[in-house]
Amino acid sequence: MKVTILGAGAMGCLYASYLARNPELELVLADHNPEKVAEINRSGLVKEESGRKFRIPVKAVVSGENPVPTDVLMLFVKAHQTYDALKSNAGMIGPDTTVVSLQNGMGNYVEISKFVPLNRIVIGTSNHNSTRLGYGHFLHAADGKTIIGSFNPESSRVQQVKDLFNGTGLDITSSPDVRRLIWRKLLINMSINPLTMLLRVKNGFLQADRPGWACVCSIVREGLAVAKADGVEFDEAEILELIRMISLLTRSGCSSMYQDLQNRRQTEIDFINGTVVKLARKYRIPVPCNALLVNMVHAVENAYGEA
Repeated sequence: MKVTILGAGAMGCLYASYLARNPELELVLADHNPEKVAEINRSGLVKEESGRKFRIPVKAVVSGENPVPTDVLMLFVKAHQTYDALKSNAGMIGPDTTVVSLQNGMGNYVEISKFVPLNRIVIGTSNHNSTRLGYGHFLHAADGKTIIGSFNPESSRVQQVKDLFNGTGLDITSSPDVRRLIWRKLLINMSINPLTMLLRVKNGFLQADRPGWACVCSIVREGLAVAKADGVEFDEAEILELIRMISLLTRSGCSSMYQDLQNRRQTEIDFINGTVVKLARKYRIPVPCNALLVNMVHAVENAYGEA
């Protein structure tokens, strides 16, 4: 079984470190940065976890250069990079390739479906926190559950993906309701990601700070109203408790959007809070907190060159 991970950022490297424990896989880590690829091939992945450091050998290649078909393609590029990444690596997609997205945001599957049919797409969410320390070097700040699902409940591809992680130590389960899975992930990301970026704090700050937590509650309540209008209903107390626990468990880690700020990269705000704002217009629901967050994050991005 050949598995290719596209995107050697903090999360791509984390999942590669798990899959590298499965001796039955031919694992390849692909990234657009030749310097990063060279460093990973030279030094392997360097994983810091619970005060210990592990070095994991992994084969890396430059994405877009002579891509070859793979059985499973796992996407860990930024949501807004999905289409371009798949277009330049279309050669990785064979007639039966399963494409897996554990990316942030909503709507990634729409971009993926331009290359493969929906019944070959597996969507998932991860509660792990991984912070980039260097090329192929990352801090696994918090463990968590990985949940995956498919638009076709009868598909065998979800089980195929779960089987990849047999014996690797990854806690992975499946959900029969992929739309609920997508919304659940979105509700978590729409509060933790933009707030930690704008406040320049680690994840744990939000559950410990009263004004910060009040912001979380306001943002999530707007999201819950839009989700309900979209046909997916959640219990507010359960979702807020889930976000509080994730903020606590990942308290020493940085969200992906905060890491984008630190590295002056474009964020995924349009695929997270931006998606909620678009759907809110469709359903005529006011979402002033989320609209403000989208504008504030874009303003910060526009100011990267000013400081």
